[in-house]
Formats: sequence, structure tokens, C-alpha cells
Amino acid sequence: MPKIVRKSFFSAPPEGGIWMTVPLSYMAFIQFLTGLPQPQELEGDKFEEILKRISQELYDYPFWLQDLSHFPLFFLLFWLWAWFLNRQGFSPRKMSVAFWISLAFSVFNELVQFFVPSRFPSAGDLMMNLSGVIAARWIYDRAYDACVRNFPSKASA
Repeated sequence: MPKIVRKSFFSAPPEGGIWMTVPLSYMAFIQFLTGLPQPQELEGDKFEEILKRISQELYDYPFWLQDLSHFPLFFLLFWLWAWFLNRQGFSPRKMSVAFWISLAFSVFNELVQFFVPSRFPSAGDLMMNLSGVIAARWIYDRAYDACVRNFPSKASA
């Protein structure tokens, strides 16, 4: 498969492993958001007021909206891993790595909720996580194919 010459920061980061912190930080952010217990579990002196406030804001949304929010969170997760891994050019193997990292984290994210007070793993959440990853992979592949087809002069062997 031809490699696309990267000209934009948005298509791939500059060289250097430091950019791995972008998808890793995003994974930590997702884990933080989905790992917060309900506000009543945060009562007492041991928790800062800011954590209580964040938890209250998260749980004030309707349940169905909370479920739907998993789709874009995990869509972006795959996209960030693809962005980082393709910094030296596109390859199907790198896409598979991004895909499997995102899928594994989707499952891990739900399983961790066994250990969070007042939280539980949800098959619906897991399906939304996986749907986001699968949709992102499908769209990313189509975007790459369209780019190669429409801009053949920018591809190199």
C-alpha cells in the first residue's frame, strides 16, 4: 500500500515518541470520567469539593445521554491512536494496532467499574464503546482510500 506524505499536524504528529502522550492522556481522561462514583459515594472529608461537583455534573445528564456519550469518546480514542501511529506513514498493521488498543481499552474501561463504588460494568456501554471504535476504523479507512484515490501525486511507493 502506498504511503501518504504527511504535510499537516492534523494528519499525523511530528516525529518523536513524546506525541504518544496525547492518546495516553486521553485514555486517562476517559478512565477518570467513567471511573467517578456517584456523588453520594463522595461524601465525607476525604474528597475534594471539585470531585463532588464533577460527579454531580456527570450524573445530572439523562441515563440515555450518558450511554450515547461512549460512542464519541471511543471514536476519538481510535482516531488519536491512528493519528499517532501513522506519523511515519500509513500501514494496515498500524491501523490494526490502533484498533486493538482501542478495543482492549474499551473492555478494560468497563471491567474496572466492578471496583468503583456505585458503578457496574454495562453491556450497553460496552456496545457503545465498541461501536465508536469500529465506526472510527471504518471511516478512517475510507478517508485514507479517498485520499489515495483523489491525490495520487502525494502518494509514494
